Amino acid sequence: MDTFTAVRMSALDERAEAAALLLKSLANPVRLKMLCAMVDGEQSVGAIAQKVGVRETVVSQHLMRLRAEGLVAYRRQGTTVFYRLTDGPARAVMATLYDVFCGPGAERRTRG
Repeated sequence: MDTFTAVRMSALDERAEAAALLLKSLANPVRLKMLCAMVDGEQSVGAIAQKVGVRETVVSQHLMRLRAEGLVAYRRQGTTVFYRLTDGPARAVMATLYDVFCGPGAERRTRG
């Protein structure tokens, strides 16, 4: 293998690892629904919990993980915390997943 190919393979290895970590973060139905809820913009913890159909404590636990992984960012307004998707690969993947599985017409597209 020449040096150029070795460098390209090394870079591909790093990108593949990053993709695998992102997909691992997304590989949970609750987190996927939460992220789908944030595709159109920031949401409060309460709004996310209501849309996803789980308790706020469950949402908060998942948001802590997503925040630690850099997939979401937050801002505080008084006692309310709002979360949004960060720019980058996660936003791009979630936009596609939203179009296919969450958005208008998704039920029609995902039926076998």
